[in-house]
Amino acid sequence: MIYTVTLNPALDYIMRAERFVLGAVNRARGEEILPGGKGINVSYVLRELGIPSVALGFAAGFTGDELERMVRARGIQTEFIRVLGSTRINVKVRAEQETDINGCGPLAQDKDIIALAHKLQAAEANSVCVLSGSAPASLSSDCYVRLFNQADRPDMRIALDASGALLRRSLTLGPWLIKPNREELEELCGRALAGKEAVACAARELRGLGARNVLVSLGEAGACLFTEDGKEYFVSAPQGCAIDTVGAGDSLLAGFLAAKECGASDFAALEQGVAAGSATAFRIGLATGEEIGSLLKCMRDHG
Repeated sequence: MIYTVTLNPALDYIMRAERFVLGAVNRARGEEILPGGKGINVSYVLRELGIPSVALGFAAGFTGDELERMVRARGIQTEFIRVLGSTRINVKVRAEQETDINGCGPLAQDKDIIALAHKLQAAEANSVCVLSGSAPASLSSDCYVRLFNQADRPDMRIALDASGALLRRSLTLGPWLIKPNREELEELCGRALAGKEAVACAARELRGLGARNVLVSLGEAGACLFTEDGKEYFVSAPQGCAIDTVGAGDSLLAGFLAAKECGASDFAALEQGVAAGSATAFRIGLATGEEIGSLLKCMRDHG
């Protein structure tokens, strides 16, 4: 079983406009509200690929009620911890450029981390736990570490998709997999990474800091995987027109995990991950299983 943890989920309020002018009245030509948060995105794409998961995390206020309702309506099992405050609303403006205004998030406390740890203690044996995204501002950057120290589940494989101090502090957990993008990898290593060899060198450094496997998203260039047994793989992204990149990295991770759950090789899992990430980038919203499968077949036919 795969468990996804989203400490700071959101309702994504997506507004589309022909133009966006700062300081002026702008009128949308389309809008929609979707449940957001990196772990929730992973659960959705996993479901599209036929892999069940349980979505965990924090929810608060009437926005939290709606978030959980929408996630369940998509066929995803949820076990959210209710906390103080309100689940955030993230406004995403899609015009000539992508502009996001993200809310603050709920007022989670240490006792809420303990309650979430109890959920993980009850998880199936030898499962995967996806720790994704930011934490509410009320929690410190060691919250993932405290969560897993409290849960005390050494059998659980951790897939970590975070950035900055949250990622750096969580490397002490010895995660089975981390999934930074190039920018997050540059931030962590403190230098620009130009070219595949520079990325590979940085990924090897992260393995030295505790990560067992490193999956790096390279955007339109594709992705690469550096494994605990010293192997390195690269898969180019298929050609296409990127429409909206929101959720592309989460889709990459979900595609990879879904393939590994089915016993695929590391390279085959990376291929499916790139197909899933690209399929999401080529549309508005998260990709369907049919779209991912079709793109993966095309990639392999022309590979």
